[in-house]
Amino acid sequence: EEGAATVTEAVPLSEKAGQCCGGEVTLFFESFSWTRRRLVIFGCGHVAQAIAGLSDYMGLDVLLIDSRSAEEVEPPLPEAPPYEVLFIDAPEEEVDSLPEDSLLLVMTHSHSIDQEVVARALRRGSFPYVGLIGSDRKWARFKRRLEQRGATAEQLGGVTCPIGVSKGSKEPRKIALSVAAEIVEVTERLAERSRG
Repeated sequence: EEGAATVTEAVPLSEKAGQCCGGEVTLFFESFSWTRRRLVIFGCGHVAQAIAGLSDYMGLDVLLIDSRSAEEVEPPLPEAPPYEVLFIDAPEEEVDSLPEDSLLLVMTHSHSIDQEVVARALRRGSFPYVGLIGSDRKWARFKRRLEQRGATAEQLGGVTCPIGVSKGSKEPRKIALSVAAEIVEVTERLAERSRG
């Protein structure tokens, strides 16, 4: 497996090893490159930056992707953000190259970009969580459009909208905390499944 290293080492059981009985033990060591699960947030606005700022609390590596330039983003990005940022003309194209265990949050400045990212994520079909910021009304509109483009009920059932553990606030910090709590619940469920 890529990034794995193995070593076999024979250790004589002698006085040097604190043993007097003799013999030998063979130890097998295997190491793996380990990376944290990634949360990919499409959009770089108030809510996205607030969620990304909670990356250590969520135990995730966070990547924000936006079609605007750094100068166009509001609020301005911090000097040394605790997350990665990618500025690219067509954010939806990045969906195809993301690790399949990535968690996706879609909250760009544009409904059409949001829809393209969700459509691309549904076509890919491997992500354990796809969350879309917005109201029930926004999701109903998106669902109709995605169904017209061939999305199945099963695919659409994999999208969470509205996002967060509480759904009422419009204040970015409250939304961020609510969404971060939901993401932590999702990652805990995924960890339980992989253990069980």
